[in-house]
Amino acid sequence: MKTVIIDDHNIIIEGIEMLLGFEKDIKILKSYNDGYDFLDDLRTNKIVPDVVLMDLMMPTISGLECSKILKKEFPEIKIIILSMNCDEKVVYDLIEKIGVEGYLSKKISRKELVAALNDVKLGYIHLSDEASRALSEFKKRIFEYPEIKLSAREKEIVALMMKGNTNREIAEKLFISESTVETHRKNVYRKTDAHSLPKLIQIVQELNLLESL
Repeated sequence: MKTVIIDDHNIIIEGIEMLLGFEKDIKILKSYNDGYDFLDDLRTNKIVPDVVLMDLMMPTISGLECSKILKKEFPEIKIIILSMNCDEKVVYDLIEKIGVEGYLSKKISRKELVAALNDVKLGYIHLSDEASRALSEFKKRIFEYPEIKLSAREKEIVALMMKGNTNREIAEKLFISESTVETHRKNVYRKTDAHSLPKLIQIVQELNLLESL
């Protein structure tokens, strides 16, 4: 199994190389500190891996953004994300929307890392226990909400609310009356069943309600 490692910390790369060094069926082709360098090599046919082990948080391009590009241009390559935390929405976006095959904690054992590589190579999804719980919890919350549709004007107002604008400031920016702003605010809270701005922001972000803005 031809494997590539992408992580901006050399100590992590060296640790993974050491863990996988005893596996006869796993060959590490190359390691990178930057996802862009890896993409450049892919596009020029300098490297053709089966699986990519990729850090989630990197300075130049994140694991999420790099995964989007990989799945669009090289869908046959399997991706396993490595991270120190399991943000529910990030796990959901990576697995359900982008289509990566694995999400693991950097605290995993060699045994689980090898099992994950073998699973994704065979076409299975492999999640660490923490990532599996995060994905499950996020899906539960999504299904708790009915289908929410905001009008274009409501989306504009919510976007300004999230930036801390008052009704008067929103009215001035959108050239409408304060009473109209207040009516839209009430409609948004009713549609989302949110009872506070923090809760509204959470729902809007989790359901991508401003995606078309």
